[in-house]
Amino acid sequence: MIYQIFVDRFASSDQKYQVKSWDSPIEGAVNEFYGGNLRGVISKIDHIANLGSSAIYITPIFDSKTYHRYDTLDYFRINPMVGEEKDLEELVRVFHSKGIKVFLDGVFNHASADAEIISKMGTNKRWRGFGELTELDLDRPDVMEFVLKVVEYWMKKGIDGFRIDCANDVGMGHLDRIMDKIHEFGGQMIGEVMTYAKDWMDHMDGVMNYFFRQSTLSILNDEITTNDYVTALNWMIDEYPQDKLLNSWTILSSHDTPRLSYVLGNEKKVRLAIAIQNAFPGIPMVYYGEETGMNGGPDPFNRSPMNWNQKNERFEFYQKMNNLRKTFDVLSSGKTKIWMAGDILSILRYDKWEKFMLFVANPTGMTSVSNVMIPYSYAFDGLEMKDMISNRVVKISAGSVSIDLEPFNFAFFAPKDDISNYSFFKHR
Repeated sequence: MIYQIFVDRFASSDQKYQVKSWDSPIEGAVNEFYGGNLRGVISKIDHIANLGSSAIYITPIFDSKTYHRYDTLDYFRINPMVGEEKDLEELVRVFHSKGIKVFLDGVFNHASADAEIISKMGTNKRWRGFGELTELDLDRPDVMEFVLKVVEYWMKKGIDGFRIDCANDVGMGHLDRIMDKIHEFGGQMIGEVMTYAKDWMDHMDGVMNYFFRQSTLSILNDEITTNDYVTALNWMIDEYPQDKLLNSWTILSSHDTPRLSYVLGNEKKVRLAIAIQNAFPGIPMVYYGEETGMNGGPDPFNRSPMNWNQKNERFEFYQKMNNLRKTFDVLSSGKTKIWMAGDILSILRYDKWEKFMLFVANPTGMTSVSNVMIPYSYAFDGLEMKDMISNRVVKISAGSVSIDLEPFNFAFFAPKDDISNYSFFKHR
């Protein structure tokens, strides 16, 4: 699980600057600082670890004028409100001690219009028309050399890689060079590509899978049919390199999107979205506060300070999903087949023999009953399958199972090979 931290709004500790009260409502100004910092992140490591996170992705920490810090002023200086280099080094050490990787946000397409680097290496182009964000002239060799020096500098601090902001704007050739530099230090590079990312996959180690998010929320809000959804998912299965898809961050929300509760409303829909996220190839990414049920519409209202006093059963649900992926490694590394049976979404994750799991879901508002045919040579007649969530048991009959699901319900069926003195899986 990747846990995304929006620095200014996550947690504050020993903050020396004057900032807004943590409990005060969002107003939307770009200089609306709540004072979240690196020491605050360190102070919440137990929360992050207990959720089941294997890595954290931290939004920009470099010097800037705004709370979001996507308008870099100095790539070699951490914003003083965020902390110092020694704080980052301690954060890396502490999180690595828990087996949690650390990814920073690399904003290399553009910088603050007021940055000194822009006067030397900028263009006359403004990112998407935002006057305060001037694009760097990445086609100049000296500018790319500068970017590579920035990457090298921070990789030497022990981080595990970068998430590249606006990767499609950076360009494929430049991404190749940045990725090569990150690989020199054994790190990984994940790109933000908010579209169908097939052609971009060879130029990064994986993507933030916004195409998955868009299709999944669309089916749950009855904006596309189950058939449309299966088609979209299979485009990724068929055309994305499997290793890159498995390494991509499967997202449902981020600092650039409304929160799950806002988009879906119904908690059953939210749970189903999270279940699909864990059944689909990739590494699930959780935006801070989703585990406590935080709500919030489009930017800036999706960026409220973390509500540390809010308790929600969703935390335990995320833990359950994460434990399921740890117990059944086919969910994180197996091959994938996706199809529909009536309105039932079916996802098979498999390796060989008994290493398989059948995920079924009803993404509609009506009860669905169907005979689900299983395209797997080891789904033997008479073999029982147990749902790892409800403990419900079904029996395979000639490569199929009869499934009935209430609206927005789901099941993770694993083989139950427990007949006395017999095994279906003889490996011969």
